[in-house]
Amino acid sequence: MKQRRSRLKITPTESPAASAKLYEEEAIAGLRAAGYRITMPRVQVIRALATTKEALSAYAIHESIMASDGKIDVVSVYRILGTLQEIGAIYHVGVVDGYFPCRLPNGSTRSEIFVNETSHAVIELQIPGPVVDALEKQFAEIGLTVSTIKIEAVGTSKR
Repeated sequence: MKQRRSRLKITPTESPAASAKLYEEEAIAGLRAAGYRITMPRVQVIRALATTKEALSAYAIHESIMASDGKIDVVSVYRILGTLQEIGAIYHVGVVDGYFPCRLPNGSTRSEIFVNETSHAVIELQIPGPVVDALEKQFAEIGLTVSTIKIEAVGTSKR
């Protein structure tokens, strides 16, 4: 298994285009650092995810790539998603069975994911340190070592 990396440091004030470009650059750098080749199918999947506000299924990613005149099959999309998840560049959001770009430092191993049940928009948040400490302590008390903590919540937003 390849090594996971810390993720992006994107500030909320960045434009969506700048954020997408930075995500693409960081995801590609993550692939290189993990020893993967940079192929057009991998770049296409990264680009499909870079601008999304929702968690996308593999089929939605495939459709997005095909709609922009790309060439890829669904099996390749699934393989690439597995690779991107392995290096910490994306989340698998279980409550909607979709994939979302990971932009937080250590987000792939310590994150909160909020899915808006009305708009389906995804927001990623860093789990506060005291919460991580409390969870790790709780697991340690029963003899477990935690490598990943991911909290998923579904609700509505007042914004």
